[in-house]
Amino acid sequence: MTILQTITNRKKEELTSLQLPAERLTEAPKLSLADALRNSSYPLGIIAEVKKASPSKGVLLEDFHPVAIAKEYESVNASGISVLTDRDFFQGHAQYLTDIKNEVNLPLLRKDFLIDHRQVTEAERIGADAILLIAAILEGKQLQELYLQAEELGMEVLVEVHNEEELEKVLTWSKPEIIGVNNRNLNTFETDLATSARLQPLIPEDILFISESGVHNSRDAQYLASIGADGLLIGEGFMKAVNKKEFIHSLFSDLS
Repeated sequence: MTILQTITNRKKEELTSLQLPAERLTEAPKLSLADALRNSSYPLGIIAEVKKASPSKGVLLEDFHPVAIAKEYESVNASGISVLTDRDFFQGHAQYLTDIKNEVNLPLLRKDFLIDHRQVTEAERIGADAILLIAAILEGKQLQELYLQAEELGMEVLVEVHNEEELEKVLTWSKPEIIGVNNRNLNTFETDLATSARLQPLIPEDILFISESGVHNSRDAQYLASIGADGLLIGEGFMKAVNKKEFIHSLFSDLS
């Protein structure tokens, strides 16, 4: 069984005891992630991630304060923030997203493994502006239903793909404003930036193309800009950077 299958099976177990908040837990207004990416202060849009741990790297930051980290991202003009809410594999929590939404004025992406309409409802109620849908774990019809539900709830959707088959499924069953190409194979957790280069020509020009995972330095950012990426989603690089301002500026030191 792959890591992705293990995580998905755990999500099915969690659904049996999921208790939804009765209403949205924050009064903060919804913000557009797509607009923020298009209007980035940098040559590419930046989605910075709040992530304590991952299955491939273990704990990334022991002294983990999600709101403080999010405020740092706001201070360096990130376009948006991806918040891990998975508990068992990434040591995240839904409460982190709500706490950040109440303190930070940037669009928030709920990053989790969403397979059911109740999780989409939960995302809206905890304060998400956008959700991640992973094509690898969803059938076409299921993807369409969750995508449409998110839209009805006033959230945007970043649909994530890793190969041509997943991209074809996404374009057949939904009309996303944002597509993320994950350079990390979610079955092996190995990264390869060539994944973005391979899929970029297949993504319609009117869809924002975000390259996810494996971005660590200016060489990586320059390469992804050269192949047509509109933005980057960066987790480990930001989480391990002591000075996040220096890190984000170093990414674009070779780009004007």
